[in-house]
Parts: sequence; structure tokens; C-alpha cells
Amino acid sequence: MKNLSYILLQLLTLCILLSCNNRSKADLPSLPVAEFRDGDLAFRRGLGMMSRAVLVVDGKGTYSHVGILKNIEGEWCVIHAVPGEPDFKGDVDRVKVESVFRFYAPERAAHGLVMRVDGLERDSACRAAAVAQVMAERGTLFDHQYDLSDTTEMYCTELVEFAYRKIGIDLSEGRLSTVSVPGMSGTYLLPSDLMDNRKLKTIYYF
Repeated sequence: MKNLSYILLQLLTLCILLSCNNRSKADLPSLPVAEFRDGDLAFRRGLGMMSRAVLVVDGKGTYSHVGILKNIEGEWCVIHAVPGEPDFKGDVDRVKVESVFRFYAPERAAHGLVMRVDGLERDSACRAAAVAQVMAERGTLFDHQYDLSDTTEMYCTELVEFAYRKIGIDLSEGRLSTVSVPGMSGTYLLPSDLMDNRKLKTIYYF
């Protein structure tokens, strides 16, 4: 199976049809962090070519990326699997932990959404966030093959689904999206497959 990175050039023409970012780099995000909880899902509509490719193949989707919120030593962070965002020279694509403000920075996010599994006990949501943090601490690499059967590497939705499955929650409820575009075909877990879970409620969006 050819990975998603391979088809970016083929999708470039379609990508430019997507909406452009109207947020200025001076528009630092003002986030209601007092309302956040460990385990909340942080969605964003990214601005890079990879994000635009995801939006092209996910015809029903509004967001291209997702991670899990966790408060670490008093700072709200997002744990997510992401390609093409190195923290230093030579950095590899991997599961990483970064400030929620950096995650939603204007140069990275045109739109954002925070959702929560309604009715889920806080302790359970905290355990899901802790699972994701362990994957980051292990140095889990980004899954460029987008293979859900192999959890040694993970892509963004795969990480979120994996963390919640560890506490007995099936966020996707078995939903997968069939993709058929030049250079890429198969079934993938896309952000919209998670968002279609009716137990998710909106906490914040911009």
C-alpha cells in the first residue's frame, strides 16, 4: 500500500480548492483551558499539504488532525502523532507532546475543536490520556503505512482510537472510510470517523 505522503503531489491541484487560512500569525489562540479535561479530543483543520490531502480524501470531514489533551505539570498539552513537524533538526515523525497553544497556533490551525466523551468518568478519560502519553514516551513513530493492524507505529486517529480502546471505549464504533484516489486506495480511520460518535460533545471551537 502506498502511503499518504506519496499522493500529495497528485492531490495538489485539488488541495488549492480548499479554503485558505484567514487567521493571522498575530492571532494567538485564546483557549478556555479552565474547561479542559484530561482525555478531551483536540481536532484541528491544518494548513499544510498533508492536512489538505486528508481533507480531500475525507469528503465529509471538517478537520484533518486529532490528538488527546492532557495536563502535564500544570500545562495543557496535546499528545498526537504527526508527520512533518520536527521539533529539532533531524527529528523523526513520531507521537509527540506539545503545548495546546502550539498545537492551535495560527500557522498550524485554521480551525479547532475540543470534544469530550459525554458521561465518561474523569478517571477513565485520564487513563486514556495516560496511554497516549506512554506511546509518546516510548518514541512511537508515525505510521506512514497507515496500517491499523500494526500498533508499533501510529497515525493520528489510530493513536486516539488505541488509547480509548485500552479503557474499553470504541470511539470509531467500527467506522472506517473507503478511499479511492490515484495512488491510494483502501480503508482508513479518518477524523470524521471519530467525530461521528454521538457520545462526543463539543467543549470549544474556533
